Amino acid sequence: MRFITKLVTTTVGVVCTTASAYLFIDEKKRHRVLFAATISQAPNNNNNNDIIQPDQQSLSSPIKSSDPWNWNWDGRHSDMNKTRIVRHIYLIRHGQYQTKTKVEDQKQLTELGNEQADWAGLALAESKIPFTRFIQSGLIRAVQTASIINKHIKFNRIEQDIDLNEGFPFLPEPAGRFADSVATGRIELETERMERAFRRYIHRPLTSQTEDSHELIVCHANVIRYFVCRALQIPADAWLRFNLFHCSITHLVFTSDGRVICYGIGDVGHVPQERRSYV
Repeated sequence: MRFITKLVTTTVGVVCTTASAYLFIDEKKRHRVLFAATISQAPNNNNNNDIIQPDQQSLSSPIKSSDPWNWNWDGRHSDMNKTRIVRHIYLIRHGQYQTKTKVEDQKQLTELGNEQADWAGLALAESKIPFTRFIQSGLIRAVQTASIINKHIKFNRIEQDIDLNEGFPFLPEPAGRFADSVATGRIELETERMERAFRRYIHRPLTSQTEDSHELIVCHANVIRYFVCRALQIPADAWLRFNLFHCSITHLVFTSDGRVICYGIGDVGHVPQERRSYV
């Protein structure tokens, strides 16, 4: 199944959810009370006495955002042009690569990684999307992936940006097994670098933009996860709570009024089940 075919159902879900939210926008206080009451009174329907019942006091509740949406999240709200023009950003993780080396230039795509990139390129070409920009990180695995993809979409020029290189963007919560091995200073530097890239590429349409744009960025899992959290105004320390397959496609849409819509995270429908990998 090609990634583009799944966007319709996702979009419908997003639109329905948004419509519901607006329906009750003037009744926020009532809904907060209702929300709290519903969660606190929810019964435990498990009548099997052989199963250990959870401690009700320790159960977590669904989290409701305490902060309203920041319409000026990209610092461009004052330049807002009320149009229907949107920016589409497709964040593509590189293919599987050689991991048994510490030399970056030797971390090249494996045979499987080449196949995954080929499938991604084929899916993008078959989507018939009129891509307007193509960007890659400076690491060899991303460069190779972008090159293979471009055999299918035949873009004139691929830009390169080392600010999109892989790194450890933010101390995650929970920290994970490898967080202790990362020096605090390194996290600060890499967060600063990735934030630079975020502000450069992740924003609403420019006032000079006259038609929809579709931009491809081939980079890395940590970068993509950080971008998704920042764009959706999710706490940045949540980036390690989800994973991305190699050559998966994450699709973000940005409207002129500052809305951000995620059409899909880590879509890998274009890669056969038995050929998927994430490490």
